[in-house]
Amino acid sequence: MLHPRAGHGVSWARRDRYQSPGFTVPYAESSMHGEAVIAASPQRVYAHLVDVSRWPDWIPEVRRAHVPNEIRLGAAFEIEMYGVQLDAVVSEYEPDSRFGWIGSSADLSIYQAWTLVPVSPGTQVIAKKVERELTTALIRNSQAEEFYYAHQDALLRLKRLAEDAEPSA
Repeated sequence: MLHPRAGHGVSWARRDRYQSPGFTVPYAESSMHGEAVIAASPQRVYAHLVDVSRWPDWIPEVRRAHVPNEIRLGAAFEIEMYGVQLDAVVSEYEPDSRFGWIGSSADLSIYQAWTLVPVSPGTQVIAKKVERELTTALIRNSQAEEFYYAHQDALLRLKRLAEDAEPSA
């Protein structure tokens, strides 16, 4: 499915829904992938990704983020996403190149990672999100299509945020 704003600097692969053998109904899994070229340095883009306490400012589905300590590999934090409180941990932390986290609650589990690749004129960002959720939690807290587009909207917002913040040469 093509994102409605794909022509504005973000490409869209797809969202796949599938059922793993270890899951039973009403659990579902989905995978999302998006890419963008951002006219900003990998350092600038990475700085926004690891500033977890500011995620509610630019990631549409994040309502609250509590970061008790410095963000680094293994750091724990809490976020409210889709109306669900998640306990999260930083699972990947490679400065200026890769950032990932895993969050879970009784209703929802999420793995999200961003890979940053230096390109001209800045950074190619490859965003991946895999979710395992109770279907009822998904429907109760969000329209399915909004859930689907939130990942892509966050990438568009990251692009605007990093490009607006990049000092001119």
